Amino acid sequence: MNEPVQITIIEDNQAYAKSLQQVIDCTPGMKFRHLFNSAELFAEYLTRKEIETTDLILLDLHLPGKNGLTLVPSIQNALPDTKILILTQNDDYLTTLEAIRLGVHGYILKSSAISDIRSAIYDVHDGGYIIDQRLSGLLLHTLTAEDDSENRMLSERESQALKLMAMGYVKKEVAEQMGVSYRTVAQYTERIYSKLQVPNIAAAIATAIRKGLI
Repeated sequence: MNEPVQITIIEDNQAYAKSLQQVIDCTPGMKFRHLFNSAELFAEYLTRKEIETTDLILLDLHLPGKNGLTLVPSIQNALPDTKILILTQNDDYLTTLEAIRLGVHGYILKSSAISDIRSAIYDVHDGGYIIDQRLSGLLLHTLTAEDDSENRMLSERESQALKLMAMGYVKKEVAEQMGVSYRTVAQYTERIYSKLQVPNIAAAIATAIRKGLI
């Protein structure tokens, strides 16, 4: 039997943090470990010798004192195997971009349905990358911008297909939008995943950011 996902919450809104804890406690395969209400308190915790390993951290950005993103390098250094999932109200493009460049494994909004938050936790714990659907299309705009470099990684049509899928279109709808067959879109998708060495759309976007494509 697989061990439950050990989850730590860094969140200053006590009511929301309590709701998250209740969701975790009643979800099979998940276990609540700790709650911290500021970046400073968690940073202090990281310096203790008795620090406990946690599988995944749900990290808010707007905390009293230091911004949540300031914790990312410290977490990566002290807990290299711990996944970081940003859970925030901040839907700013630049903040999302900075978070992904820092190496977080997911970025979702607090307005997400509970089922989506659960799914994000499972997916990130399993090694996936998650970007809120409401933000992924925005991030892809830069990826599909004109690029005259001879070393452009994605073709114009592949970039177009990736952008449409990031906006929530399924392959059949992408085919209709692009005026090509479903099989052609499937081939585009396979090439995108192969070139970026990723398993899904969210990972494709995150990888493109880390490779400096956007």
